[in-house]
Amino acid sequence: MRVIFRADASLDIGLGHVMRCLTLAQSLSNLGFNVEFISREHNGNMNDSIESKGFKLYSLPGRKGGSTQSECLGYGAWLGVDSKTDVEQSIQCFIGEKVDLLVVDHYALDVEWEKLVRPYVKRIMVIDDLANRHHDCDVLLDQTYGRRAIDYASLVPSNCTLLLGSTNALLRPEFAALRPRVLKRREAFSGIKHIMVSMGGLDEANVTASILNALRLVAWETPPAIDIVLTSKSPFLEEISKLALHYPYTVNLQIDATNMAELMLRADLAIGAGGTTSWERCSMALPTILIVLADNQKVIGESLMQAGATVTLQEDEYLQNNIRLTIERLLLDAEMYADLSINSSIICDGMGAIRVAKKMLQ
Repeated sequence: MRVIFRADASLDIGLGHVMRCLTLAQSLSNLGFNVEFISREHNGNMNDSIESKGFKLYSLPGRKGGSTQSECLGYGAWLGVDSKTDVEQSIQCFIGEKVDLLVVDHYALDVEWEKLVRPYVKRIMVIDDLANRHHDCDVLLDQTYGRRAIDYASLVPSNCTLLLGSTNALLRPEFAALRPRVLKRREAFSGIKHIMVSMGGLDEANVTASILNALRLVAWETPPAIDIVLTSKSPFLEEISKLALHYPYTVNLQIDATNMAELMLRADLAIGAGGTTSWERCSMALPTILIVLADNQKVIGESLMQAGATVTLQEDEYLQNNIRLTIERLLLDAEMYADLSINSSIICDGMGAIRVAKKMLQ
């Protein structure tokens, strides 16, 4: 069966859409699907990573100058071209063998784009977490915790299969594999000795620098070691590297990390953004200070805080002080720490990619 993914990464979009597609792509490949990708050459793209995983890539030209911005407004600007052009270029990639499944993960694409490609594919699957626009799809996946069918009732066809909630979160298999070990480790918690900072692979707002400044303000009895997770494409990598070099505590830069589950296993606390990594942290029962960086992260941040799985903060002028206050409270309140760990572990078990891939066989 031939499966094609349509997803982009860039400095504007981030890496999360392509990352979660790669996870599902690997699960589908393991089940015998022939998997391909269509992705634009935006500044900050992941096309090399897609090909390094062994998947065939149709690389579409990025907007002149490297930016994804266009005359469109909002998420539409992320496409880098108008929707009609994207449809025409994407259809060219379908030529040859029939496409059994097209997986679309892009905030700039909606029902109009999907209707135009519909004659060229047997089934369409949409990955979304906004629930803010109409889709012409056969399957829709939204891995947001607490997402309900009513949220999409008027947005998808009546016969569309809905895969909703964090039990369907697309995580790599190492998270489920390490989960038994990490649950035992959390039970034996003896203090915050290791912190993981992960504000998205690019961290285009350089929130990591603010977090490092905040951690220096905490009244530590014994300062922790700090893992900072970034990709080599982060525009602030050089600045963070210099900060880490002269930082008063041990700082380990994890560049292009391929062992996120292991990093979360050894961490006692995470400070991270509200994207796909949220479900990874939950599967690892990792207490988290979640920082909302974009509008599309607000629902995740609010729902996880209501579930008692995170302390959710806003990126504002109070951020550094709020991080300090939260950590100092955790240092004194073992019950609060334990609750965060237990509540987050309930959210996600790391098996979502396998569940979703098997659904595609039905």
